[in-house]
Amino acid sequence: MKKRPLETRVYKYKNKNRNFFCPLCRTERNVQVSPKLTKKNVRQISLTSLMLGGLLFPVVGVESFCVFFLVWGAFELAVRSDYKKQVPCPHCGFDATWYKRDVKVARQKVAEFWAQKQVANPSVSEAATKQA
Repeated sequence: MKKRPLETRVYKYKNKNRNFFCPLCRTERNVQVSPKLTKKNVRQISLTSLMLGGLLFPVVGVESFCVFFLVWGAFELAVRSDYKKQVPCPHCGFDATWYKRDVKVARQKVAEFWAQKQVANPSVSEAATKQA
């Protein structure tokens, strides 16, 4: 018997960065955000840094343009956290970023996901046991 994915899509994501299948439940997944800064982000960082540096220049002087590094760090943090929000599978709870770092933690996260799902909807666990 051939196993099928939990969900097949009839629509397509716009602006997808990566297209892949979840290794645990075989559902087609798409991530729209890249984990790296894009050219657009670099332009935003530059303009924000120039604006903040210009506003702080009368108070601090030339050192005010060191705000570039703070803005860069904030953008990097925001982009990576947005990416990490999109990576976990909404169907089975598998998170590839945790699996890359620590397999035991990834397994624990999947177990916690299913425990939460069982508490929220007990009929899901009954259907899963009937299929097995």
